[in-house]
Amino acid sequence: MKKILTLTICLLSIVSFAQKKDKIESLKIGFFTDKLDLSTDEAKTFWPVYNKHNTLFKDLKKNKWKSVHQRLSNIDSLTEKEAEHLLEDYMAYKAKRNELREDFVGELKTVITPKQIMMLKYAEYEFNKKLLKQYNSSSPSKD
Repeated sequence: MKKILTLTICLLSIVSFAQKKDKIESLKIGFFTDKLDLSTDEAKTFWPVYNKHNTLFKDLKKNKWKSVHQRLSNIDSLTEKEAEHLLEDYMAYKAKRNELREDFVGELKTVITPKQIMMLKYAEYEFNKKLLKQYNSSSPSKD
C-alpha cells in the first residue's frame, strides 16, 4: 500500500511539474510575441528558429557546461594540470556558446528586424526577471 501511495505522489509531482513547464512555455510565447509585436507571418517563421536555437543552447549547457560546473565545485582539490584542462574546457564551452549566438542572430536576421532582435534580448531578460520574482514570491519564507 505504501508503494502505491509513494508511486501516486511521484506521478502527481511529475504531472504537476510538466503542467507548470507547459504553462511557463505558453506564457513565454505570448510575452515574446507581444513584446516583439510579431505578425502572424513573422511568428510562423520566428518560433521555429527560436526553438531550434533554444534546443541547441540547452544541449550545449547539458553536454558541456555541466562537466565544467561539476569540476568548478571541486576547484580547491584540483591539481594545476587538472585546472589547466578545466580552463581549456571552459574556454571551448564559451567559444561554442558564442558561435551558437552568432548563428542564432544570423538566422534571426532572416526572419525579424535588428530592432526586434534587440527587443527579443530585452524581452528574455524581462521574462526571466518576472519568472524569478514570481517564484520568489510563491516560495515559502525561510525565517
